[in-house]
Amino acid sequence: MTEPTSDLASSRGSGLLRLAALICLVEAAALAVLAVIEIATLDSERLVVGVTTTVFFVLYAVGLAVAAVGLARARSWSRAPLMLSELIQLGLAWSFHGPGTESVAALLAVSAIFVIVVLLLPSTTTALYGDRGAGGPTGGD
Repeated sequence: MTEPTSDLASSRGSGLLRLAALICLVEAAALAVLAVIEIATLDSERLVVGVTTTVFFVLYAVGLAVAAVGLARARSWSRAPLMLSELIQLGLAWSFHGPGTESVAALLAVSAIFVIVVLLLPSTTTALYGDRGAGGPTGGD
């Protein structure tokens, strides 16, 4: 037997959500690694900058990881923080565009664009918020 089209689309959308969540978890892990590197290279001349940068990276990594897990579990609240994070990442990718850092810029841009597209897909909206066009209390009128 074959799956009904809606079930197939739903499972495909769910797989894309999980892949986007995985990408966001990798981004969170990268931020955690940056925090470790920052604290490991801390020196007394820039102590305050090093500590605040480390704290920022840790908090950003934790927030991104929590939102990614929320996305994997199809929690509607996860969409906005991940969208904001990926838009910031696009700006960061643009700042890396130049000689010697093209690969970093491309990696940041491609992963951000993928996650943004997944977050904006109609199947994602349905997975996160339900079918609002079905004439229920949040539908049409």
